[in-house]
Amino acid sequence: MKLSWLKTFVLIADKGSFSSAARELDLTQPAVSKHIALLESHLGTKLIDRDQRQVTLTEAGQALLPYARTIIKTLEEAEQAVRSLSASVRGTLNIGASTIPGHYVLPQLIRRFRERYPQVQVNLEITDTEKVWQQVLEHKICLGAVGAPPSSLALEAVPFATDEIILVLPTTHPLAGKEMIPLELLPQLELVGREKGSGTRQTVEERLRQKGFPLERLRVVAEFSTTEAVLAAVEAGLGGAFVSRWAAENRRHKGNLCFCRLEGLSFERKLYLVYSRHRTLPYLAQLFLSFATKQ
Repeated sequence: MKLSWLKTFVLIADKGSFSSAARELDLTQPAVSKHIALLESHLGTKLIDRDQRQVTLTEAGQALLPYARTIIKTLEEAEQAVRSLSASVRGTLNIGASTIPGHYVLPQLIRRFRERYPQVQVNLEITDTEKVWQQVLEHKICLGAVGAPPSSLALEAVPFATDEIILVLPTTHPLAGKEMIPLELLPQLELVGREKGSGTRQTVEERLRQKGFPLERLRVVAEFSTTEAVLAAVEAGLGGAFVSRWAAENRRHKGNLCFCRLEGLSFERKLYLVYSRHRTLPYLAQLFLSFATKQ
């Protein structure tokens, strides 16, 4: 049963005609008739008798009317209560984030959160994954967003978004344009990458180890502390790199680099919101966590 059917039914009862109800609801008369037909079908009984002169409720329609009014009124009051609560929520929420969620996922999520709670100020500090874990453990921040699940059992991790790490190459590279390359070719590639604390690096190294690939065979020629620097190095022809699809998509569309994948390997991953298991989350952090995981 849909609320719109009940609203149509109540208006017809109040106005005494289908055409008046249609004007009030800004619907066509056939659409109003359809609402009533669907409501009657759902309840398995006729609710309204009508002839050319008047509309009258059947015995079933008269029984339904007070309940329909109560349902509509209760839902309107519930909506008003929620709006009032949203308007009263205020304060400051501090979040720490690693590069990928911080630069490419959270800004849009924070915008939507503030549309719901406009009196909340959100401060976002971006660093690497391991430092975010440490900040949460030391209670410097209550909530962090990272690209790898925490190693500490003292932290709870809740997935809130998905990502894929891909191999990007300069457009001038001999393998540019190939969608898949064999894993055995990986040691021949010169690579640039993120620093040790990076969640992207941790995910790549973990998947390669699971595949039995020795990490010492990687030819890493340079390391950078930001994903943007890694991508700029790839564009400059310094080497290939494993980076988040979130970060590289715009550059690929501009034709500045190429995407490819390794045969038999998936680098899909989840992004996580992390918080301490041993400390109650502040109300604003609870709100944000609930909001983020329902998007």
